[in-house]
Amino acid sequence: MRARLFKEALLLSFAALAGAGQTLKLGKPVISQVEDGPAITAGQRPVPGETVHFAVTVEGFKAVEGKLRITGHAQLFDSRGIAASAPEEVAIGTSLYEEDKEYKPKIRAEFPLPAIAPGGTWHVRYDAEDLQNGQKQSGDAPFPVEGHGTAPAAALEIRGFGFYRSQSDEMPLGTVAYRAGDIVWVRFDITGYKYGEQNAIDVAYDVAVSNSEGRVLFEQTDAANEKSQAFYPQPWVPGEFNLSLQSTMSRGTYTVTITARDGIGSGQTAKESAQFHVQ
Repeated sequence: MRARLFKEALLLSFAALAGAGQTLKLGKPVISQVEDGPAITAGQRPVPGETVHFAVTVEGFKAVEGKLRITGHAQLFDSRGIAASAPEEVAIGTSLYEEDKEYKPKIRAEFPLPAIAPGGTWHVRYDAEDLQNGQKQSGDAPFPVEGHGTAPAAALEIRGFGFYRSQSDEMPLGTVAYRAGDIVWVRFDITGYKYGEQNAIDVAYDVAVSNSEGRVLFEQTDAANEKSQAFYPQPWVPGEFNLSLQSTMSRGTYTVTITARDGIGSGQTAKESAQFHVQ
């Protein structure tokens, strides 16, 4: 009984001091690539598809009858200011004793970066409220993300059309020339499509190859289709395919034509053509 009274006395004694005359404060936020890991440095850049971890300490809180009650939120935004996650809510409620006088609760959250997203400076916006005295604080934690970007468009467009020597090449060919029997790799992005409910998209494209006389040698309707829904509005649809040139293919100039279609945006279409040479 005496031990219990002594424990309660410590609790009440600490409760009388905790938060007395203090102002709610948030520590320096940490964004890391592993949970409770070191903060991302200038030379580190998470990539789309990777998960980042966020943490920030709360100080200057008030304890009532030895208990603290804090609610925090954290939300991820991309480099354009578009929300990339729903707000994460964190509730902290615990009892404090004399030995806990250095205790600093943390608001933690983890955010998977969208698989298709622009690079640049991303942000975690966060806040905390001390429910014992109504004090609130908020902050913004910027961090770099590696990745290319495709500028938004008012209407359906095909951008970044390029020919590549292999699937792993990062830079398109300057001189677009192949030999009979080679494999031609093509990459491009489609943007400017409309969104449906829950950021639904419905984008497809056709592929056609013609010779210098305009005769179509190859044609494929619905070569690929992207149909999905997500919290984060996918900013562009990447396209990629390859063409196997026959070993008997004649020398000359050939044209690849991509026709993109937007299934949500009132029948929007876009067409882009580019030429390659067979030596």
